[in-house]
Amino acid sequence: MKKTFWVLWPLLCLILYPAISTQADETSPDKTVAPSMKELEPDAEEMRDQEALTELKKATDFLVAQPRFSFKARIFYDVIQDDGRRLQFEKTGEIILQRPNRLYVESRHDDGVLRKLWYQGEELSIADLSKNLHTQVKAPSNLDETLDMLEGLIREPQPLADLLYSDLSHLEEHAIEANIVGDSLLDGQPCLHLAFRGETLDWQIWVEQSDTPFIRKVALSYREFPGHPQYVALINDWTTPEQFSDEIFQFTVPQGSQWIKVLTSRTGLARNGGQP
Repeated sequence: MKKTFWVLWPLLCLILYPAISTQADETSPDKTVAPSMKELEPDAEEMRDQEALTELKKATDFLVAQPRFSFKARIFYDVIQDDGRRLQFEKTGEIILQRPNRLYVESRHDDGVLRKLWYQGEELSIADLSKNLHTQVKAPSNLDETLDMLEGLIREPQPLADLLYSDLSHLEEHAIEANIVGDSLLDGQPCLHLAFRGETLDWQIWVEQSDTPFIRKVALSYREFPGHPQYVALINDWTTPEQFSDEIFQFTVPQGSQWIKVLTSRTGLARNGGQP
């Protein structure tokens, strides 16, 4: 049964084999950069509801302003089979971030796979606890460049990783269309439902309507892939504490775990944010 992830849980679905090639798959679709706003025609700009963009900016500015935060997510994603069938899989995870260079990620898949990631300064550690494997590699000294490095390694979309950058203006820049769908209620929390269209991707977000405009849900549809696979993340348990314990970001080799080698891509290719 085909279960290749069109959308990988941010950072953790790097397959831990003895060696990982960073050469792009020749059959994978090219990443098309959305046109800048200067390149858009006047009538195209009218398709961008300014109120929707304002609400998006309110949410992203709030998140960027947080020196540290954590959240949990329940994610549903499609995998299109060779015969055209659409199968849905599920995973849950937790992300803990402390700017400018601390990150912990945990991912549990519905097939029992458990993976964790620790980033502290200039070292990145990844462990597949279900296979008792781990690796450690040198990483850039800041989180943004480390996220770019991981995107180059995985070569797959990482939607939730976009929420971790120190600058989220790229989300607005990639929106060719923007609309307010209307009010919505998620787990009893009033939210505003926003919809956007990019060059190859339709995406929606639900923003909490309160003094803390957290993003509570994300939905994406990948138009460039056959069958238009979809991805939905329900995001909850947001916290913004005064501090996190340093132990959260420290990696300790699990007993009996086998170290493996991971090939890293060239550094210096930071793109000021991931792709939505």
